[in-house]
Amino acid sequence: MTPAELKTHREALGLTVGWLAEQARVGERTVRYWESGRNAVPEDVADLIRRIEMKTRAMVTAALDSVGQILAEEGGSPESVDLRRYASDAELWSKHPAFRPLPATWHAVTLARIARELDARGIHSVIEYAN
Repeated sequence: MTPAELKTHREALGLTVGWLAEQARVGERTVRYWESGRNAVPEDVADLIRRIEMKTRAMVTAALDSVGQILAEEGGSPESVDLRRYASDAELWSKHPAFRPLPATWHAVTLARIARELDARGIHSVIEYAN
């Protein structure tokens, strides 16, 4: 993974430099060095980013499949699909422990991808904060 790819994918996944540094057990400066090309991107860090991207794609696909199944069962299209955003990491992890240590910002990015895909299929969605 190139330095530019690391930064691009990290940002696109809603992950901060601090979060990646914590997961890689390095300082934030080290992550910035990787992203600037000063130091090579370690393969384990590249693999982590790839795994998160795959998990994100799988979540988007599962959500779209679920909506498709509901549409097939009910016939027709819903007025809108409600998507729930979590205000904090703690709230996300309390509702979805399997997402830990991924942050709420990653979940928000995933919701945005789902919303775009639904819109491309002519299905309106609404993102609201979970209560």
